[in-house]
Amino acid sequence: MKRIFVIDDEAAMGENIQRMLKFPETTVTAYTNPVTGLADALAKAPDLVLLDMRMPAMSGEEVFARLHEAYPGLPIVFLTAFGSVESAVLAIRSGAFDYLQKPFRREDLLLVVKRALSHSELEQEIDRLKGRLESLGESDHPQSRSAVMLDLTDKARRAAATDATVMILGESGTGKEVMARYIQSMSPRKNRPFVPVECSALPGSLIESELFGYERGAFTGADRTKKGLIESADTGTLFLDEIGDLSVELQTRLFRFVEERQLRRLGGLQPVRVDCRILCATNHDLAAKIKAGTFREELYYRLGVVTLKLPPLRERPEDIPHLARFFLERFSRRYGKSLSASPRFYEALLRQPWPGNVRHLKNLMEKLTALHAGGVLEPEDLADEVRPASTSHHLSNLPWKEAREQYLSSFELSYAQAVLARCDGNVSAAAREAGVDRKTFYALLKRDRDSQGGE
Repeated sequence: MKRIFVIDDEAAMGENIQRMLKFPETTVTAYTNPVTGLADALAKAPDLVLLDMRMPAMSGEEVFARLHEAYPGLPIVFLTAFGSVESAVLAIRSGAFDYLQKPFRREDLLLVVKRALSHSELEQEIDRLKGRLESLGESDHPQSRSAVMLDLTDKARRAAATDATVMILGESGTGKEVMARYIQSMSPRKNRPFVPVECSALPGSLIESELFGYERGAFTGADRTKKGLIESADTGTLFLDEIGDLSVELQTRLFRFVEERQLRRLGGLQPVRVDCRILCATNHDLAAKIKAGTFREELYYRLGVVTLKLPPLRERPEDIPHLARFFLERFSRRYGKSLSASPRFYEALLRQPWPGNVRHLKNLMEKLTALHAGGVLEPEDLADEVRPASTSHHLSNLPWKEAREQYLSSFELSYAQAVLARCDGNVSAAAREAGVDRKTFYALLKRDRDSQGGE
């Protein structure tokens, strides 16, 4: 049964729409009080809302803002008089589905209702498919058992509900783009464009025109007007990857756009307004670049309203077996294989430094899955894929006290890694099995890195 709400302070309008939409499997509820209509819609979302733009108790814009925040995918159609058409158009840019100008014909109403309900069904199907993909491990949402990563993901989810700019920091391969796509998928702009821009991959001579676009005749070969990547993200999300590689000159232009949300194409005179959410990422030390004068401090603070610093994989060892199993299941389904891995295999993974972080682990698991005949992965399968953990000095060349300390550190790390692998990466369970608290168990996992100067 499709549920349609009409919120209009004119009772005759609600009654008229109820008559025009009297169909089986459809219920139309009319409200003359927008506060009551809003409360009922928030309590249980209808499939469609027909909303008057101008009402004395509460404006249509206010009702729309509350509903759109609670249910970003809910189709809302504004009912507007001639004088408020411009406001309705602006609301569509903010996420409203459509508008009908009063007085409207029954055919126009039926057409927009049919389109809106089809859109609603599509949204629900997309949500079901996303849930299915997540249950199958095919989602690109962040996967983690690390307390630090879980806290960061929760912070990202809360930031996603706003339009605040987010700066994602971390080494190459830690999952910065995955986090950016997660933020977009959890935001009110989730069904709008997501435009990733690899700043380091764009040639220096082309990056300005690629970002800001150009007008016809702006330079030799510009035979037509072209929108830039920033403009392509209108109503959606712009993701600037490796923002630290932009030249200072382009940082200046970008800062102006971030401040004003307006740009000028190359060769253009008129400003172009772009409504987009900005996410960015870098593996550079921006504080050092600011000190060196190669990154603008005001741009850093403007882009980093919310900052998420993703830890490298070596600092969250509990994620290594969890992610390895996640990728193994994903690629086994994808390649039609029946594969599992022994505890010794996960122990061997834990002994690796993972310089390429999560991307390194993902690529390795895909390669092993693609080439393995089937059965159980063992440490021997890693012989040609990863380098053994190295020691800085041979123990016999060290003083007794130092050699003893390094030997004990190595034993503690190997022991903790083996217990962690046996417990599927669950630190709490591993700590219980080892008979120590979580804090002590974490210290065992980090002992070897500490003794090597925090590798």
